[in-house]
This record gives sequence, C-alpha cells and structure tokens, in this order.
Amino acid sequence: MSGSERDIDLAAGRLPFPDGSVTAVVMQHVVEHLELHRQLVPLFQELQRVCTDDAVLWISCPDLAKVCAAYATDRGQALKEDRCRRWPEYTLGGAPVQQFINDLFQARGRHRNLFDLELLTWALGQAGFSAVERIEEADLLAAHPEFPPRHDDEQSLYVRARKSR
Repeated sequence: MSGSERDIDLAAGRLPFPDGSVTAVVMQHVVEHLELHRQLVPLFQELQRVCTDDAVLWISCPDLAKVCAAYATDRGQALKEDRCRRWPEYTLGGAPVQQFINDLFQARGRHRNLFDLELLTWALGQAGFSAVERIEEADLLAAHPEFPPRHDDEQSLYVRARKSR
C-alpha cells in the first residue's frame, strides 16, 4: 500500500505482532481478496492471537446480498450509477449494465469471495470472534475518523466484531 507504515502479507499465515498487542483492526475491502479456507480463516485466527481481549475488528467488503438484490431489482443499474458518482472515470467499456455485477463479483480477477453477513460471521466465528454486528460506514468513521470515507453503504457490508470471551 502506498504510504503505509508497514507492508504485511496478510495471506502469509503469521502476522508480525506479539500476542495480545493489537487493540483495533480496520480492513476496508480486503477480505474479499483472500481465499476463504486457506487464507482468510487463518488470517482471522492470527488476528485472534494478536488482538487484546477488548480489541475490535472493523471490516467492510462488497455485500453479496445487496449485489444480488440489485441484480434482481434493476440488473445493477443503481449500483453502477452509485459507482459512477463516486468514481466518474469508471466505465463498463460499452458493455450492458449487467457487467457491473460481474465487476463486483470478480473485480477484474482480484476478488476471491463476496460475503453476506452470515458468511462473514461464520468465517470470523471459525477464529473465535463473536458479537459480529452489521454497522454502517458512519459507525466506522465515528470510531476512526482518520480513515477517508468511501460513501459505499449501497454496495458494501460493514461489520464490527469482538473476540469471544
């Protein structure tokens, strides 16, 4: 990541932090890039190791339920328009609007999974995280105002999770 304090390979299997040393984790549009069983669940297990007992995980990713509902409603037209408002240079290259749904699922080959609340809750639970709740981007930004807003609640799932006690 450009300008990051530390570059970490999240799929490597081991985070370079001591046990119980992390108080908060924010992952915005990261989890969908990792393979569920071989990369994401092990990453969540590592986060369980490095997080303090009162640590909070903040996660956002494309929302599978919202994407499917958008396709059923208008083939994704409203989501495409939302993307174009936020990223005016975005284009489907002349393809019909349905291609936007493919872009969300595949991200031009970069996405491995899309999550709904149930699947993400399951993955977090495999690593011992509980109290997973759906939140809005505003909740994340209220807790961490240093993060730039994405304005993507229409197509993203935001959750907050805590370690199991």
